[in-house]
This record gives sequence, C-alpha cells and structure tokens, in this order.
Amino acid sequence: MLQIHGVPFSAHTRKVIIAALEKGIPYEIVKVIPLTPPAGWQQLSPLGLIPVIQDDDLTLADSTAICQYLDRAYPGVPLYPGDAREFARALWIEEFVDSGLAPHVLRGLLMQRVFAPKFLGKAPDEALIQTSLTQMIPPRFAYLEQALRGDWFVANAFSMADIAVASILMNFHFAGEEVDAARYPKLARFLSRALARPSFRQALQAEIPAAQSVGALDLRVYEQAPRGEAA
Repeated sequence: MLQIHGVPFSAHTRKVIIAALEKGIPYEIVKVIPLTPPAGWQQLSPLGLIPVIQDDDLTLADSTAICQYLDRAYPGVPLYPGDAREFARALWIEEFVDSGLAPHVLRGLLMQRVFAPKFLGKAPDEALIQTSLTQMIPPRFAYLEQALRGDWFVANAFSMADIAVASILMNFHFAGEEVDAARYPKLARFLSRALARPSFRQALQAEIPAAQSVGALDLRVYEQAPRGEAA
C-alpha cells in the first residue's frame, strides 16, 4: 500500500492525499513532524521536507514530483491535462503556489504565529508577518484571482492546479486569516467549490484530529466543508 509520510494538515502533504483520493489509490499516513523528524529521515527526504511517499520499492520526495508519479503510475482519473499547453498551465499554477505563495503563508504566517512559539519557544516575527500580509501575499492572491477564468484553473476542469491552490488557502485560514470575498470573490468561491468535493471532505475529516492536537491553529475553515454531496 502507498505510504505517505507527513502530517495530513500540511498543505503539501494534503496535495498528495487528495490526489490519491481523487484517483482511488489506497494509502496510509506515516506521521512525520518536520521539526522533530524520526531517525533516518534524511535518507527518505534529502531536503528534510514533507511529504515523502514509499510505493513498493520506490521512495520519492516533493509533492509535485509525487503527484506527477501517481498520475502516471495509477492511470484512470487524470489530474494533469493531456493537452501540452494545458499541462504546462497546470504545472505553472502548481509551481506558482508552491514556490511563490506557500513560503509566505507557511513560513511568513503559520511558522510565526503557531509553530515557532509553540514548538520552538520563539516569539513571532511581527515584521515578517506584516510583510507577508501586506506586501507578499496580496499580489499573489490578485494573480490567482485574475487567472481563474471559470470554475477551475485549467480548461475549466478539476486538476492538480486546483488541489494546490485550495490546499494552501486552507493553511492561510489556519493562520487566522481568510480569503477576502470582497477583494477576491472568484478565489473565495473557488475555495468553497473545492471544499465541496468528496476528496476534500474525506481528507479534511481525517485530518481534523491531527490539526486539533496542535492546539493553536484556526480551524474554522473546516466548517466551510459541506457535509452533503458536492455540486
């Protein structure tokens, strides 16, 4: 069975979990907390980051590499478009999130407000928080707002681009913020639409206990996930 090493409320680990759910791949979570990794972790994750998967004799790190592997190794429900240009656009949106937006949400907000005080005994870097909130995140949200031209980011069909965007927006909420529906109406509606998918509902229900155990995350975004069937 596919093993996913990480914590389920991690934005990048969630990407892999939802990809597996969308494709119907059985999996199990092996809990790894990056701040206190297990012995031998660097052999599995050379950069020390989560997630990592083990699939039979394959060990693979990096959420994008993992998701592209899953899409090829487990054909059926495609998560990347077949058309070359649409495939490139999906990769670009995923990269924009992972390299351009995620660092400011994860290190600029969540690390400062939650993990550094709670687990490292460090005071929040308020200057970094304000820089993230006022200078770094708004233009990236604005780009995503204008890039969303339908229900989904690429060819109006659900793809890994949507998983990446929705997952990081979840963690933006964990930091005590929320997508401003007045400023970014399409992005706010997109998040609600993504949370209504069965894969997101299943993943979020499973990750609630781990998220609650941290004790400092703002978990109100879980309330936005509908309980009924997705539209």
